[in-house]
Amino acid sequence: MKKIWLLVVSLLIFGILPALIYLVGQRQELRNKAAPATTLAVTPASLAKKMGDTFTMEVTIDTGENQVVAAELHLTYDPTKLEAQSINNGTLFSNILASGTVEAGAASITVGASNAKEPVKGTGTVAVIRFTALAKTDSPTAVKLASNTFVGGLGEGAVNVLVSTTPATVTITQDPAQSTPTPTPIATISAQTPPPATPSATLVIVSPTSEGAPTVDKPVIRGKAAPGTTVTITIYSTPQTATVTADSSGNWSYTPDTPLESGPHNVVASVTDQNGQTQTATTAFVVASSEKAIGGATESAIPVSGTVETTLLLLLLGSACIVFGLFFPHWSHGTHETHGDH
Repeated sequence: MKKIWLLVVSLLIFGILPALIYLVGQRQELRNKAAPATTLAVTPASLAKKMGDTFTMEVTIDTGENQVVAAELHLTYDPTKLEAQSINNGTLFSNILASGTVEAGAASITVGASNAKEPVKGTGTVAVIRFTALAKTDSPTAVKLASNTFVGGLGEGAVNVLVSTTPATVTITQDPAQSTPTPTPIATISAQTPPPATPSATLVIVSPTSEGAPTVDKPVIRGKAAPGTTVTITIYSTPQTATVTADSSGNWSYTPDTPLESGPHNVVASVTDQNGQTQTATTAFVVASSEKAIGGATESAIPVSGTVETTLLLLLLGSACIVFGLFFPHWSHGTHETHGDH
């Protein structure tokens, strides 16, 4: 009888535990596959214009399963064929985190949701770009999103949830009423070329980071930028926006005025240098809940360290010991009783 019960307990331990571990792994795998699922596209997909025409194009988004809180767009195009006049936020994003900038062959803007409690989900317009057609094209010229385009999702930390972008093309024809423009002398072009922009320090957020331990509800956010520049800081999901100035060594810091809610938060920092160029930096961190203390300690009686699999194994082993003790109370005393009889 004792051997039968030992066999039953062993089957429970070694049969149920692998199944539970497998189910936990499957759930985590599905979560990992669901994260990066957002796409961007330049629309309309193709246009036909004449030299001198002014027109608009849009960047549209399909968030997929993500809840988007910010999007940093960088578009590129042929500056000999097209000239960007302006870039502005679209209907889906009410906040402009970094003002739109245009230059020869590039346009950029960073936009955000109204607040982290109302993230963007679905499809719609992220930004609107206004172009002027400059010269006739022998083949369609592309307007596309650069590889450093970034989309931040709620709860995804500093991970770029963007999986693909779709470019658009523009075909430019010469207006019959226009005469062939006289080529501009090389000397004139050289005289009108602006001097190269002075390099500026890279904007970075030093702390806190997603890899660090949970923080207090008023964490000190620190970073680096060009000395004397003004840094704009926006915090999600307890919305706060503030500006700070980098000191003579390029260091800056900001402490939220309002305590942040427990859970994940995203931070977007932006700065516009003396050349009119905008830089952005993002990070994510977690504010400790009321049941947790900073550094990994906990007020709960259940340990938070280790994996789900370890916790399940300990619980099952404990249950097996209880069952064994109930059905075989004299097992551990059998030897002593035998000696007593002699």
